[in-house]
Amino acid sequence: MRLLHTADWHLGKRLYGLDRRDELRAALEELARIAADEAVDAVVIAGDMIDRRVTDAEPIGDALEAMERFAAVAPVIIVAGNHDDPVLWTALAPYLAMRGVTMLGRPAEPARAITTVATGAGPLHVGMLPWPDPARLGADVGATAQATKATYADMVRDIIALYAEELRQRRMREGGAAILAGHLMVDGALSGGGEREMTMGITYAISPQTLPADLDYIALGHVHRPQAVPRTASPARYSGSPIALDFSEDNHAKTASIVTITPERTTVTEIPLSAGRPLARIRGSLDELGELAAGHPEARFLVEVDLEVPVLDLVRAVREIVPDAIRVEPRYPPAPITTDGEASVDAPIQDLAEAYATWYSTLDRVLPDAQLEAFREALSATEHEAGE
Repeated sequence: MRLLHTADWHLGKRLYGLDRRDELRAALEELARIAADEAVDAVVIAGDMIDRRVTDAEPIGDALEAMERFAAVAPVIIVAGNHDDPVLWTALAPYLAMRGVTMLGRPAEPARAITTVATGAGPLHVGMLPWPDPARLGADVGATAQATKATYADMVRDIIALYAEELRQRRMREGGAAILAGHLMVDGALSGGGEREMTMGITYAISPQTLPADLDYIALGHVHRPQAVPRTASPARYSGSPIALDFSEDNHAKTASIVTITPERTTVTEIPLSAGRPLARIRGSLDELGELAAGHPEARFLVEVDLEVPVLDLVRAVREIVPDAIRVEPRYPPAPITTDGEASVDAPIQDLAEAYATWYSTLDRVLPDAQLEAFREALSATEHEAGE
């Protein structure tokens, strides 16, 4: 049995105000072509199809179009992610079912969360685990009041154990393959940087040992960097996002995951994806930027400019040298420190992101790159809205 595993499309996401709809649509078309070329028996989509729960119609339409394109190749199984609106996708599930798409918007008891799909290679049994929202987890799976007092990780572990037992029973009775499709954070996975920071901490992470030991494959979404999950007894993988979603992913190779399941073993083949334009960070003086950018053909850039003094209309000056500079950030020498430990009053003025990082350092804490990136994106979005 052959599967295409994908996740984390984040349709509707902007990069510092730049609409990347065409790139994302092209990436999904590329994935559908790969599914057809590889003659997959099913397509598994592990959540975060849309970037924001409250969104306009275009991203939803693009997601539905992609689902139908995949369904023309093979049956499609989808779980919602933390960015997806569970109410919307639960409401659409009956209509999607008529088009060859099995969708689950919220975690549920095994009777509803486990589905068996007929494929050309035999039955595929899937335990479907959408993002377990801590605020709703007990109610979604029908847990008792006592059970809801357990920790998040313990509750997710118990849900997965229930699913695994039913999956084993179905595989024993009916043959075929048994997999888990989940939108989860597994401890030990390397984050891409662009994931929502609040859902990446240890509070929301589950142990690799929580994942079942005897399933054929575990298809995961939530982490944007393609990777196998370490220390799991069953083969488990994050497919990653189909394009680099922000500059924290500038060093990730994006791939399609083709999963081949046989009675003996499961193997994953990665096929490079080319639809998304590369993202690159460069840093140097104005005179150095042209040469630095030339090393990244076709890329879009976050440009950090080393300056001694402020330059009027810096963005225009940079874009004359690097037309595809999406974000321009000045970088000044460190502020001189006086004998009393305070910055000199004539030190260069920092931008807001640098000031935030400086303030954070006064707390004797390390500012995560992803958190600083999110702060910059929030500033950029505010500037963009003010400009409109």
